[in-house]
Amino acid sequence: MNNMPRSYQVFSFALPLPIYHSFDYKVDQDIDAQPGQRFVLPFANGKKLGLLVSAVDNSRYDLNRLKNIETQLDSAPLLSKHLMQLARWLADYYCQPLGEVTFLFMPRYCRKLRSMKTTRVQIWSALECEQATLDSLQQKAPRQFQLMLALKQNPDGLNAAALKAVQANWHAQIKVLQKKGLVIAQHKENLPPIPEVMQTGPVLTRQQQKICETIAPTLHDFHVHLIQGVTGSGKTEVYVQLMQQVLAQGRQVIYLVPEIGLTPQLIKRIQQRLTYTVVSSHSAQTDFKRYQSWDQFRRGVAQVLIGTRSALFSDASGLGLMIIDEEHDASYRQQDGVRYHARDVAIKRAQMLGIPVIMGSATPSLESLQNLNKPHYHFHELRQRPNQSAPPKIELLDIANTPLTGGCSPRLLQAIDKHLSLQGQVLLFLNRRGYAPVVMCHDCGWQASCYQCDARMTLHQSVNKLICHHCGYSMQLPQQCPDCGEPNIKHYGIGTQQLEQFLQQRFSEYKTIRIDRDSVQGAEGIEHRLEPVQRGEPCILVGTQMLAKGHDYPHITLVGILDADQALFSSFYRAAERLVQTVLQVSGRAGRAGKTGQALLQTRFVNHPLMQNLCVQSYTDLARDMLQERKLLGFPPFARVVTLLVDALQLDDALQRLQLLVKPIQASSVFASVKMVGPIPALMTRRVGRYRAQLSVMSDQIRPIRILLQELMPFIIKQKNTQKSRLVIEVDPLDL
Repeated sequence: MNNMPRSYQVFSFALPLPIYHSFDYKVDQDIDAQPGQRFVLPFANGKKLGLLVSAVDNSRYDLNRLKNIETQLDSAPLLSKHLMQLARWLADYYCQPLGEVTFLFMPRYCRKLRSMKTTRVQIWSALECEQATLDSLQQKAPRQFQLMLALKQNPDGLNAAALKAVQANWHAQIKVLQKKGLVIAQHKENLPPIPEVMQTGPVLTRQQQKICETIAPTLHDFHVHLIQGVTGSGKTEVYVQLMQQVLAQGRQVIYLVPEIGLTPQLIKRIQQRLTYTVVSSHSAQTDFKRYQSWDQFRRGVAQVLIGTRSALFSDASGLGLMIIDEEHDASYRQQDGVRYHARDVAIKRAQMLGIPVIMGSATPSLESLQNLNKPHYHFHELRQRPNQSAPPKIELLDIANTPLTGGCSPRLLQAIDKHLSLQGQVLLFLNRRGYAPVVMCHDCGWQASCYQCDARMTLHQSVNKLICHHCGYSMQLPQQCPDCGEPNIKHYGIGTQQLEQFLQQRFSEYKTIRIDRDSVQGAEGIEHRLEPVQRGEPCILVGTQMLAKGHDYPHITLVGILDADQALFSSFYRAAERLVQTVLQVSGRAGRAGKTGQALLQTRFVNHPLMQNLCVQSYTDLARDMLQERKLLGFPPFARVVTLLVDALQLDDALQRLQLLVKPIQASSVFASVKMVGPIPALMTRRVGRYRAQLSVMSDQIRPIRILLQELMPFIIKQKNTQKSRLVIEVDPLDL
C-alpha cells in the first residue's frame, strides 16, 4: 500500500453568486487544472458548478481546512484565456461580481452540472459490399436489408431521425450491421447549408466604395469605424464587402444586432452572399441550439456569428472583425443581472485583440459621436441611398383640435387610402402595445394601477385583462369599480391592439399586420407575419419599437407616427435623443426601391422647437444641438456617472442603506472632483412590489469616478444583499 501523503494545489473558483469574492478549493496535484475549466464543487450542503479562475499560493492555507473539488467536467478550458481576461475587465469596470460575469460568458446549456455534449451529429453510412451479401440480407434479415437499402440510396449517410423514419426500431439492426462491417458510424458537423447558387451583390455607390477603400487597410489593427448612413443607404452592403475581405484571410466575424426580429432576414441575406458558414445566437433559440452555434464558432467550423447582445461573448478560434449594427439602440444595454453595455464591451474586446470594430446607424448615439474626438475613432458617412431617392421629409399633422378615429386624424386616414389605392404599403408606428393605456371610473376617479409598481395597468381586450408592462402582473378586467361599485368603467387612449381592430374595420379589403411583443413569438414568428409585406402586397403594418430597428421593407410608401408627444415633456434626459432617433428611423422605412415615400407625424405641439427641427434639420444638425445642450447641463456624454440603486421591502430601508455610503463617498480623496445626487427615491419608486432609491455620482472625467469606486467598493462589499434590501451598481447608466 502506498502511504505517501497526497499532494494538493489550491485554486480560486468563480461561482454564479452575487458575491464579490471567489472561493478556494484544493485539487489533487495530478489533475490538469487550468483557468476556464468547470468543476463540480461541494458548497454548503449541496453541490455547485464552479469555474476555475486562478491558482493560489498553497502556503496561505491550512489545506486540512479546505474542501476538495468533487469532479472535473472539462478536459480543456471552456473559456479561453482571452475571454477570462475580458471577464475580469468587465467585472472590474462595471463593478459586477466576477462569478456572475464568468457564467454570463458561458451559454446557458453549459451552466449545469454535466459534461458537454458534442454538437456534431452522428451519421450512419453504408460501406461497399457485394451484391450477394445484400441478397442474403434480403432473404434472411429483411429489416437489416431495408436499412441498408436506405443507406445505399443516401451516400452522405442518415442521422437518427432519418433512420427512425425508415424503421421505428432501428437501433438494434444498425448495431448488427456495424458488427458485420457493413455500416460505419461517424460524427459530422451539423451546420446550416450554404446556398448552391450565391447572389451577386449590387454595384457599390461611390460613397460605399470610398468607405470600403478607407477601412480596408485598417482591418489588421484596432480601430473603431462609425458609419452614419441615412436609412436605406446600404450600410449592410459595406459590412458584407469588408466581411468578405476578413473571411478570405481565414478570420471570423461577430455581427451584433439589437433585436432578434432582425436575425432571420439578415442571416438569409448574408448567407446568400458569403461562401462561409453563418450561424446565429439569440434568446428565441433553445439552450442547446445557442450552445451549438457557440461551439461551432469557437471551433472555427462556422465563420460568421450573427446575434443579439450575448453573442458578444462567443469565443473564436480567430476573430478578425466585430460589427455592431444600429449601435445607438438601447437594447445593447443590459438592464438587469450583470449590468453592461454590449457596444462598449465589444470595443474593449476588439482593443484587447487588436482587431477593428465597425458600427453603423442612421442616428448614432451621442456617446459615439462624442467619441469621434478620440484618435482610434473614425467617421464615415453615407448621405444618399443607392437609387438616389431621398428619405421622406417629415410632415407634421396638427391634431390639437382635431377629432381622432382609432387614433388617426382625417388627414392620416386620407393618406392611407391614397397609398393603398396606389398598391403601396403603409406602416403606422405606435409605441404602446395593448388595447388602451388608461382604465378608470368616472364616478369616483379610480384608476387601474399595478399593485406592485407605480404604474398604470394596460387593458388587453383580447384576453380581457389588465396587464402591467413593467412587472407582468395581470388581473381580470373588473365588471364594476373596485372602490365605489359603479359599473361606469371606461378606457382611454389607444394601443396597437385597438389600432389594429379599427384598421381591420376601416380598411377591410386590405390585410392589417400587427407586430409587437404580444403578437409574435421569436424571430421566426416575425418573419411569418411579415410574409405579405415581403411579397409586396398592399397592406397596413402596425407596430411598436420592434419595427424601428433596421428592417428593410422596400414596398412601404407611407409611414404614420401616431403619438410621440410624451417624449417632449419627459423627465428622462435622453428623451429628445430617443424621440429624434425613433422618428428618423421609422420614417426612413418609407420610399425605398425607387418609390416615393411620405412620412406623417401627428402631434398636438406643432410649434415645439424639436418638432419643427425634425422637419428641417438633418440628424447631424439635431445631434450637434443636443450635444451642446448636454454639455451645458453637464450630462453624459460630457459626464461620467455611477448610480447606486437599492431595492428594498420598504422605501426607508432603501434610503437608509444608501445613506450608509454617503460618508465614505464624502471622505473619498476625489470627492471635490465629483458631484453627488441623492439618496433619493427612484423615478419609479415601487416596482415588482419593492421600493427603489438611488444615489448618483457624476464627474466630467473618468479618473475621479474610478478612484471613488475603488475606495468605495470595500464598504459596498461589507453590505451583503439580503431579501430585505439589495444593492446594484450601474456604471454609465442610461438614466439618472
